[in-house]
Amino acid sequence: MQLSVASSSLVSLPIIEAILESDHVIGSIITNPDKPTGRGKKIEPNDLAKWAEAKGLPLAKPGDTSELNRHLLDVQPQLIVTVAYGRLIPVELLHGPRFGWINLHFSVLPKLRGAAPVQWAILNGDRTTGYTIFKLDKGMDTGPVYLSKEVNIGESDTTPILLEKLGRLAAPDLLDVISTIGKTRATPQPLSGVSLAPKISKDMARINWSSDTETILRQNRALSDNPGIWSTFNGERIALYGIEEVLLSNSLKAAGDIEVVENKLLVRTGDSVVAIDEVIPAGKKRMSAEDFARGARLAAGSKFE
Repeated sequence: MQLSVASSSLVSLPIIEAILESDHVIGSIITNPDKPTGRGKKIEPNDLAKWAEAKGLPLAKPGDTSELNRHLLDVQPQLIVTVAYGRLIPVELLHGPRFGWINLHFSVLPKLRGAAPVQWAILNGDRTTGYTIFKLDKGMDTGPVYLSKEVNIGESDTTPILLEKLGRLAAPDLLDVISTIGKTRATPQPLSGVSLAPKISKDMARINWSSDTETILRQNRALSDNPGIWSTFNGERIALYGIEEVLLSNSLKAAGDIEVVENKLLVRTGDSVVAIDEVIPAGKKRMSAEDFARGARLAAGSKFE
């Protein structure tokens, strides 16, 4: 079957690679246009576009509905698979391909509809998540379901680890759905059990040190990769890496208080103490938390706000 894959994330790699190894043909990979990145705001392709270009795969970067429509008229895919594309498909384009559009979503729908289901599953403390393959309709992750499976969330799973696991597990099931498309009917989603997983903001990645340690550790697992965990010190933003609970004697009293004990930078939480591994202070390079503490010349009462 002639397919197109619409994605803007490397999370789709297990799916693309599985299709490339199958009897199906990828007529194009559809992704978002290049955009300004980094401090210099240099216009660059996303990581998936770079990977596709290096592999010599046909690539399209439509900027609007008319460009996307022209591309589909040129390529004529029989089915379009979307994985973390990040854009709603206009209703008028959904019925263009013979078999329509199907989406791989990383939750068991109708739970956690939206842009960030894996992040929200970890933030919520869920013990399971999963994936759903469904037919796109005009709603946000509301279409009828071809297949869904539940997957356990490990205690140390981060968003990148869990996304890679889900993509790898879903790839063979997606190929099965593609092979039987047109022969099997999708089932409408239940009306009950609906929850949302909206896009994660940078403010959501700021640590509230008054929170309990479990909440902070879940926040770190969910958001450390993107947008990145952070706090403020002396009014300046500081990125934090590697947060873990520790049992060390200390003199910390209030939430956010910090001190160095046994070469570790400790921070008081609402109910315990955690250690920070590395930091990036505003305008500086990544460094060990110990080096940061040495340079900051911590005094009694120093704290993350």
